[in-house]
Amino acid sequence: MRNNNIQIENKFHYNFNYLNNPRVFNDLLLFQLGEIYCDNSAAVESHIHDEFFEITFILSGEGVAYANGVPQPVTKYDLFLSLPHEEHKIISDESDPLRYYFFAFSFKPDSIFYPILYNSKLVKLNEHLRVYNSSSLSGTFPELISQIESDNEYASLKFELLAKVFSIDIVQIYTNIHTKTYTSPIIDSEQALYRRIINYIDHNLTKINHLSDIANDLNYNYVYLSRIFKNKFGKSIHTYFSDKKLDLAKQMIESSSMSITEIASYLNYSSIFVFSRIFKSKFGISPNAYKIKCRTKASRE
Repeated sequence: MRNNNIQIENKFHYNFNYLNNPRVFNDLLLFQLGEIYCDNSAAVESHIHDEFFEITFILSGEGVAYANGVPQPVTKYDLFLSLPHEEHKIISDESDPLRYYFFAFSFKPDSIFYPILYNSKLVKLNEHLRVYNSSSLSGTFPELISQIESDNEYASLKFELLAKVFSIDIVQIYTNIHTKTYTSPIIDSEQALYRRIINYIDHNLTKINHLSDIANDLNYNYVYLSRIFKNKFGKSIHTYFSDKKLDLAKQMIESSSMSITEIASYLNYSSIFVFSRIFKSKFGISPNAYKIKCRTKASRE
C-alpha cells in the first residue's frame, strides 16, 4: 500500500485497519474492514493497493468509484471490486453522499483459496466490469464486523468461515455474471422455474415494489408463477418474500448500527408502522423491543 493513512471527510468512520500488519485467521489475511458515511463531495484520494482485494458495498447515496483511473458510477446496493496492485479512488456525490462498507482481504500463497481468488478471469477483469448490484449480500458486512467485535471464543473462526464463503461469492459473481455473451437459461421444467423465482427474490429483496415485478421480469403470468411456486415450495410467493425480508430485518437489528426507521426504509416498507406491525406479527415482539433486548444481551456478554 503506497498510502496507508488515507483521510476522508466523513460523518462517521468505523474502521478495523490492519493495512500495515494484516490480521491473520489461519490462511486468511484481513487488511481492512469497516463502514464510512461520507460528507458532501468527500473523496478517498487516489492510492495503490498492496497484495489484496477490496470490496466496497454501497449502503446509500451516489458517487463514482475508480479502478486504474476508469470511473464507474455507484449507487445503493452496488458492489465494487478493486484488485491487487491497482489504483483506486472513490468520490462521493455532493447532494447524495455515499455510505458504504469496505472489506480488504487476501490469502496466504499456500492456501487452497489462493488459486481460487487469484484466477486469471478475476485478476484480469476489465475496469469497466467492476460494479454488481446485489441487495442480498447486504447482511454479510454487518455479520463480519460483529464477529470482529465479539469476544466470543468462536468469533474468530466464524469470521474466517464467513469471509471464505464471501470470497467464493465474489469469485462467482465477477467471473460468471459479467460476461458479454451471457444469456438466461432455458426453462425446461417447473423445478427450474421455481429456482428462478427463488433466485430472483433473493437477489432483488429490497428492490421489489410489487410481486408482479417478478412476473414481468421473468416474462410469465403471475398467477401461473404463484401456482408453480406453491406446488413446489408449499407456501405462496408473498409469504416467502415477506419472510425473507423479515429475517433480514431481524439480522440487521441484531448486528447493524442502523435505526429501526432506517432499516424499514432500507427494506422498502411503506412506513415504519407497517414494518413494526408485520415484524411483531411474525416474531411476537416489536422491532424496538427486539433491539433493546439485543443490546441488553450484548452488554451482559
